Amino acid sequence: MIRVGSAALVLLLATMAVTVVPSIEEAGAVNIPTPWTVTAGPLTKVTDGQSISINVTSPVENPVAAAKAQICRAGVDYLPSVESDPDPDFAIGGVNCPSIPISTSADLTVTDVGVAANATTPAGQTFSMFVGVGTVEWQDTAAGEQSLTCDPLNPCALVVEVRGTDNAGDFRWIPTVFTLEYLTDDPIAGCGGPADGIISAGSSDALLQAWISTTLDQCKRPGAQSGAATAQSFAGEGAAMDSFSRKDIDLVYSGLGYDPAAGLGLGTRSDPHVARESVAVPIAVDAAVLAIGNGKAGPNGNKVPYSDGIELTLDEVTAMITGGPQQMNDHLGPIAARNPELATTGIFNQYSPIVVGGPSEAEATSWIFTNHLDLLRPDGWKVPDSGAFGPEAGMSRVADASLALAAPSFQGVLNLYSGRTILDKTIKTQGRDTYGGIYSIVDRATALALNMSPIRIENANGDFVGPTPESMSAALPLMERTTDGRLMPVPAMTASSGEQPYPMTFVVYAIAPKAALVDMACVPRATSQKLLADWLTYLTNEGQASLGQGLEPLPPALQAEAATAIAQIGTGSPGCTPPAVLGAAGSASIPPVLPAPTAVAAYRSTAPSASATVIPQAVVDAELAAVTAELPEFVRASSTTTTGSLIGLLIVFALLVIAAMATAGSTGLPDRLRKIVGAGK
Repeated sequence: MIRVGSAALVLLLATMAVTVVPSIEEAGAVNIPTPWTVTAGPLTKVTDGQSISINVTSPVENPVAAAKAQICRAGVDYLPSVESDPDPDFAIGGVNCPSIPISTSADLTVTDVGVAANATTPAGQTFSMFVGVGTVEWQDTAAGEQSLTCDPLNPCALVVEVRGTDNAGDFRWIPTVFTLEYLTDDPIAGCGGPADGIISAGSSDALLQAWISTTLDQCKRPGAQSGAATAQSFAGEGAAMDSFSRKDIDLVYSGLGYDPAAGLGLGTRSDPHVARESVAVPIAVDAAVLAIGNGKAGPNGNKVPYSDGIELTLDEVTAMITGGPQQMNDHLGPIAARNPELATTGIFNQYSPIVVGGPSEAEATSWIFTNHLDLLRPDGWKVPDSGAFGPEAGMSRVADASLALAAPSFQGVLNLYSGRTILDKTIKTQGRDTYGGIYSIVDRATALALNMSPIRIENANGDFVGPTPESMSAALPLMERTTDGRLMPVPAMTASSGEQPYPMTFVVYAIAPKAALVDMACVPRATSQKLLADWLTYLTNEGQASLGQGLEPLPPALQAEAATAIAQIGTGSPGCTPPAVLGAAGSASIPPVLPAPTAVAAYRSTAPSASATVIPQAVVDAELAAVTAELPEFVRASSTTTTGSLIGLLIVFALLVIAAMATAGSTGLPDRLRKIVGAGK
């Protein structure tokens, strides 16, 4: 099953094919000459769950019988076989190759027998393998306990064994070895730790790869600060906006900001929030899409993704999202006739736990997509008038950022999931011969990261338009301005000539506080203020080259707007007065604070239990950095009296305990800390 092509993830990998030729040495292994050629890629910046494409081509006079691939120890000179099986150095569970996958997202081994029929064709035989990041241990009966780690500090070997007739005329297995180099996916560690005054930020997980890439790039530039500039949480756009309103974080990335129609950042009726005075800085261009995942049978029998040419009308998309696949019977024939790819596989993969899905978190993409259908197909944007929908049957739907909390609900219609990892695993765990579409409302960056294909949807003029760089660029001049200067999509946008705009294009904004940053004692955070300005200046200039596939860079006009907006950050009043604290000599002073490394060391020395659910290191480090950044604020805020000092010590203790809890899967630490300290804020 192959998951590479036009929708391949580029942010976290450099898509490259490496041709094996005689006498190439890689990581200590020498690939011996063979009549056939093996290529594989990508081999650098590999991530957990990455699909590696492997191709075997062979002359007609030297047919091959089979090919096997697995991840094994690097630095080994793998030997060809002398009998019918590969050499023992390639054995599963042997000295070099583990008996269990490196991670839950990885394959243990892949055997492709189709190579016998297709390797001698011009295109050869292509198959794929999912590789992982992590450490595994196994028991080798001959040599005892074994361990293998594949991560940014420990390259591993992709060993491809091909069975065929070699140059000497012997029919045997011959290994070809590639070195896999893994992406550093923890930018805080990759930058040497958090910067002084690190900025706490939040967003949808659609920006995870962009944060990793830009953070690692920025901290290594000449003249940059020491350490990672931002610590970012990925609990969802709505949750991030609420945290920003509560002043729990310094920065939030959003496609909507404080848009009154969407209502992000305003909390709930029982816990309302007030919009924080802010500045919207454009950083990238994205699009809300309906994407299709899984795939079809390729020319050589392996699964390949659907093309980016799948087309659906507005009526078909409306029926799918408002009623689910069960309400699509009247549309299946026209869809199959228009899309031969779907006709051969079936339009839906009914065996998948996600057939038509969307994020349960409040996201800009959900609001933009549902608003698009609400405005262009109001008569169809209703709950199907069927007894299966109970009292909600026939009710009109509205635009909603939170599909999980929508009224009327999407229960029994959409398969909602929390976090794109679930969608990713759902697609990847489909069998290699299990075809049919898996659909989801996502943003373009997420679709391409998960190797899904954005669907071309009919616009108001009846033209089918997909989110290409050209159609997204064409949409920008046709957007409308909000009262606070943001650009918002116009569902009915079309062009009379030239490139048709993709109407669900949107601008991703960094929503930053207009007021100066202060700690909880109202003391200016001068280091953080400069770091915030430096970070956003980088992000809207040099950082545009590191956004990755799916996020399009800003055009010059929006870059100029970004520079103007950045100049406004920090110009407002914090609305509080720093308290004077009487020092030992009778002068006003700020009491000493616990150094940040103390909290970090406390976290580092706490090991998870064997049964703990360990969250990704990048997320743990980001949350911990945010806690560390707030530590002085808590101490200052509770140290204005002798009693307050004791409270401050208790808070420090609580911080260390909660930091240790991070290894057991705890997230959202800043919010939890404030609940513990209560009036200490």
